[in-house]
Amino acid sequence: MNRYMLDTNICIYLIKKHPPEIVEKFDAYRKGEIIISSITWAELCCGITKDGSDLVQQLLSILEVAPFGVEQSSLYGELTRLFPNRKANLDRMIAAHAISLNVQLVTNNSSDFEIYKAAGLKIDNWVKS
Repeated sequence: MNRYMLDTNICIYLIKKHPPEIVEKFDAYRKGEIIISSITWAELCCGITKDGSDLVQQLLSILEVAPFGVEQSSLYGELTRLFPNRKANLDRMIAAHAISLNVQLVTNNSSDFEIYKAAGLKIDNWVKS
């Protein structure tokens, strides 16, 4: 049922409701078709300020947070061996999570994830679509 996993930047766009095409695209799907990784949730929690906490919690109320477990950890290790010079560890973890769940990763930072296409990552960019 899950079709898409949102990267952190897309979640921030949803919270800010800008650009509007992100909200429109998101609204076109049913609950359960779009998830976020627990890694993305952790990134969002790092950026929560007192003023933004309610907005992030509101996002959590409409999105399922998929846990990052043993299977994802194993795939993360494999991606690390395949792409040892890639420094963005959280991006690699999110990529591993999306690959393991066979969902498309929605991001506006496609270039950060392009390298993982060779390992099976599917990327979609709702900002440029």
